[in-house]
Amino acid sequence: MTVLLTYGTVAKDGAGRGFSRKWTRIFTLTPERDQFLQALGAAGIHWQSKETAEARVAFFAQYLSHEDQVLRDTALIEIDRAPYGSIQMLRNAVSTDDLLREFDGITRMSFLPVAIRLLGLQDSDEMAQHIVRSRYPKSIVRGSAYTYEWALAGIAMDDADAVESIDAVLTAAKVKKEHKRSLIRALADAGTVSPALKSQIINIFARELELDSSSALEIVIAMRNWNETRLDAQLADLLQNEEVDPVTQFVIQTKLASTD
Repeated sequence: MTVLLTYGTVAKDGAGRGFSRKWTRIFTLTPERDQFLQALGAAGIHWQSKETAEARVAFFAQYLSHEDQVLRDTALIEIDRAPYGSIQMLRNAVSTDDLLREFDGITRMSFLPVAIRLLGLQDSDEMAQHIVRSRYPKSIVRGSAYTYEWALAGIAMDDADAVESIDAVLTAAKVKKEHKRSLIRALADAGTVSPALKSQIINIFARELELDSSSALEIVIAMRNWNETRLDAQLADLLQNEEVDPVTQFVIQTKLASTD
């Protein structure tokens, strides 16, 4: 029997430094898994920069419907780590039935976030449409462990209508901070991949900055990534707000300096 193991850091401190190292068992090798490793080695030598994220996603996507659960799980883990923009190539390219398998039991819970995000991209499949449209409105209103994912799936499926629904929730009273941040993150990532929604989202962000600075970090990161200047005046005003934390202030200063 041959077993694949890796050796490296298993825990990191707050600064990202790893002090403990050990061998970790990955999986027992079979002929198919050995072929997978050979293909991974050949393809992986080209994945040395962020610009290759889509190529990485494309490689692992080949295994999303694999009969070997280990290889399928490996693919889900890698695609879960990918930036949201890089998985757009999987729109209407993944089996809805396969994704729904992740909802079957508690042992699959760790795969739910990526399954939900991918489910939202299957917008030509009637079953995916039904599930997303029946779940995301409840999640964005009530909040859940997967609010961010359901909000993204809803926007991917319903575009401006879903953004409007999120806007309505954000204007309601007593939205918890973590719930609000999940919705803001979803709007930021959705705007990155859907430029047509940016103006609508920026209007929401402008109001949020005026009423509450708790989500300022997520908003300023989005504005920096979008090379967007329409909120610069509001962001500059936040630098005078003592309630804004030092990290957010630093990111705002960096963002404003890059547009001077």
